[in-house]
Amino acid sequence: MPSPGKQALLAILVVLVGLAVLVGSGSGFATGPGPRIVITGPRQTVFDWSEQACAPTQAADLPARAFRDDRGRVQLLLSHFDNFRMIGPSLGRLHVDCKPVMVSDERAEPSLYRDREWIASLYTKDGRTIWALVHDEYQGNQHPEQCPQGTYYRCWYNAITLAKSSDAGRSYRQVGGPVAAAPYRYRPGIGPAGIFAPSNLVASSGGHLNALVRVRDPDRRHGICLIRSRRIGPGSSWRGWDGIGFTGVFVNPYRQAPRPRTDCEILEPGKIAEMSESLTFSTELERYLLVGMAPPPAEATGSARQTGIYYSTSKDLIHWSGRQLLLRAPTVGSYRCGGPSPIAYPSLVDPSSHSRTFATTGGRPYLYFTQFRYRSCERTPNRDLLRVPVAISG
Repeated sequence: MPSPGKQALLAILVVLVGLAVLVGSGSGFATGPGPRIVITGPRQTVFDWSEQACAPTQAADLPARAFRDDRGRVQLLLSHFDNFRMIGPSLGRLHVDCKPVMVSDERAEPSLYRDREWIASLYTKDGRTIWALVHDEYQGNQHPEQCPQGTYYRCWYNAITLAKSSDAGRSYRQVGGPVAAAPYRYRPGIGPAGIFAPSNLVASSGGHLNALVRVRDPDRRHGICLIRSRRIGPGSSWRGWDGIGFTGVFVNPYRQAPRPRTDCEILEPGKIAEMSESLTFSTELERYLLVGMAPPPAEATGSARQTGIYYSTSKDLIHWSGRQLLLRAPTVGSYRCGGPSPIAYPSLVDPSSHSRTFATTGGRPYLYFTQFRYRSCERTPNRDLLRVPVAISG
């Protein structure tokens, strides 16, 4: 057993090594009291598009989501408007499946909510029947006479729909209508508008399933809303937090009277901005943990004004701590020609999670994210999925 003097020296060396890793990775962490998340190792490639992609659309275009199926295998989704999977015995041993699990319908009628569809959130009790919230984009610019402006963003109308797999994730099909749609109809030129990019589904007291979603209304109101339901499936009733209770109702504006604004409250915009990518319950911190892309907080000055991946915590999913920098990096919006490749879609996934859908995180999860590749200052289809190990402490 080392002497007390040697133990002290070893402790100092461990701290110095940890700091060296942090500086080398460009990560940040909270300097005051409260939870800390630090990167503890180098980047690892999970999916290399240039070497492994079977199709141009086989790429991680939403945060990484994974589940354990009924045979104990891990399936990690590569979500795009053509959705693929990686599959294997563990998160560290996955191979690419070249057969898509869901291909978008690309229907031209916005009232159908079946244009381009990304699998966004997963829920399963048995690994055989899997439910998924779907990020459903109506892209008016892809359909004749639906977008006089001729641009993707101006004619982007989004909703959350539902899909189901009955064969352990081999295939998914959309079921029913929208579960969370904006209460106004598609109009060219007002986009991006609607309800976007649901987080992981996490459980709370009372048997509710919860997700954070982005909301953008035509009156320029935008931010994060909290939605929940007691069950998932056709006919499930999702409600939004309206500032007092979960009484916000989502209507289908093609079947009910349209309204001008989504019926939910924007959560803590100064603290979590529009972070909805990764929501888990941290067993290490005993609170909910949110990770997402964000600009620097308004109060940040000097070198602290960094874009990248931030984190925030909450005890009730409604009140959130001020976001702290986890990984400094350019975003797609802040990318400058010739600069470092931007990243997006962060997600915490813990191999030791007891949740079938990795909805919990302990002290040693991995931070997954997508890195974009540019050529001649133009974005290419090449998007790699990377991960780094992190340590969480309270």
